[in-house]
Amino acid sequence: MGYFERLRTLSRDRQTLLCVGLDPDPDRIEGGVAGALRHCLEVVHQTEEHVCCFKPNSAFWEQYGPDGWKVLMELRDEAPATPFLFDAKRGDMDNTMRAYARATFGTLAMDAATVNPYLGADSLQEFVKYEDRGVYVLCRTSNPGAADLQHLASDGKPLYRHVAALAERMNGKGNVGLVVGATAPAQVAEVRAVSDLPFLLPGVGAQGGDVEAAVRAAWNGDPASCLIAASRSVLYAKSPAREAAALKAQINAAVGARA
Repeated sequence: MGYFERLRTLSRDRQTLLCVGLDPDPDRIEGGVAGALRHCLEVVHQTEEHVCCFKPNSAFWEQYGPDGWKVLMELRDEAPATPFLFDAKRGDMDNTMRAYARATFGTLAMDAATVNPYLGADSLQEFVKYEDRGVYVLCRTSNPGAADLQHLASDGKPLYRHVAALAERMNGKGNVGLVVGATAPAQVAEVRAVSDLPFLLPGVGAQGGDVEAAVRAAWNGDPASCLIAASRSVLYAKSPAREAAALKAQINAAVGARA
């Protein structure tokens, strides 16, 4: 079963569209890499019933050196029933992307990854050719500086619309999605109007994205269409379980209103 089918199945079984980020900050978690593993293991155990995906960001594990990769794989093994989405935003020449893909899907055994489309189709193809893994292409990101480049016009359309079209062309095996920030619901709706690809929507919680607006803009009836990602707001909550459950309920209420 491919990544998106697993995601759809878990979403239905657990009645959730929530993805929790696993991004340990040594300024907030004591004990070095061992402390990061303990903290994230506890978050996984508390929240797994409320999520359909976990999303470790590469940088937060790289900062611990080689041991960071080791414990990330240990963390992955603790939740084999739940897909792990590697938020690495890789983008490079095709031969380098081949190595990145091998590391992501082979060595680290991740189920999906985020990629940067700046180098074009030949670069993305090195990830997309792993047919059983998901590939989310950065389209319109959640950060304030997204408009600096992503909104620049070409042939009468903003760049992020061209990225969405490229991702559609790459989706021959049904394993491609888009990253569209929940902080920009107008752009989420604009991209949804021209694409049925699954969306990963980061930016709720600490970044202040509007859950209801993002869900209304992205949801199209497909359980994979609207994966809402929250990291710091859950990871550092007094009770990650309660925070995840509350977010799950908020998302489901928005889906119900949308339907």
